[in-house]
Amino acid sequence: LVLSGGCALNSSYNGTIGGRFGFEAVHVPSAPADDGNALGAALLSWMQDHPEQPAATGRITPFLGTTPDRRVIDRTVANCGYGHLAVGAGPEGGATLAGRLAAGRIIGVMRGAAEFGPRALGHRSILADPRPSDMKDRLNQRVKGREPYRPFAPIIPAHRVSEWFDRPQPSPYMSFTLPWKAEVRDRVPAVVHADGTGRLQTVEAASDPWMSGLLDAMEARTGVPIVLNTSFNVMGKPIVHSVQDAMAVLATTGLDGVLLDDVLVEKAA
Repeated sequence: LVLSGGCALNSSYNGTIGGRFGFEAVHVPSAPADDGNALGAALLSWMQDHPEQPAATGRITPFLGTTPDRRVIDRTVANCGYGHLAVGAGPEGGATLAGRLAAGRIIGVMRGAAEFGPRALGHRSILADPRPSDMKDRLNQRVKGREPYRPFAPIIPAHRVSEWFDRPQPSPYMSFTLPWKAEVRDRVPAVVHADGTGRLQTVEAASDPWMSGLLDAMEARTGVPIVLNTSFNVMGKPIVHSVQDAMAVLATTGLDGVLLDDVLVEKAA
């Protein structure tokens, strides 16, 4: 079953469909609402111009947006007055960021192309350790400034979902809310909603090697292959679009650092 339209953003309902109606798989694209019409219009135009060719099929990427300007990053890092550290895209970089998160630091991430659709999927995200019971309140009070009842999302390797959730299924675009297994909820309280569910994002190494590597690094350090994810913005503002946007959030909130592509900019501890 493939769902589109604004109602397909109802992740709580989506998470019940497979079990209630017996579908083998349920898919929701990264931008199922009106914004997704742009992709549909482009595809329709291409098909009209190439009637002899079938439309391409297979996995697509939601990372279709703008990328940070390297020159702006370099100028910003040189003049911002914060400390900075070069962080590679390989295992060492993931280990460095995992160490910061495991130490309780809250890090904004602006790397690669921005997500197409309403969900921040790790390229324009704020990341944190899901294990501390007070992390949800810290994020809401110090950074996001939003209502305390709203949950944060867990990112988890796609092949590990059945270890942590009932009714496991892929959820690459945070389209499905599933019930946590009762025996693991107390291990990641910051991403467990009041009703025992989580709106998860699943990650595969083939489609997002950087995030997959970060989850591996988090498990190596903490024993938990999960990272808390929320959109890189504050209450009432859109997701950050420029390096200046990202630095403004760092300067005006309790955010501890920002990863700008491969440069980690940090406030003093």
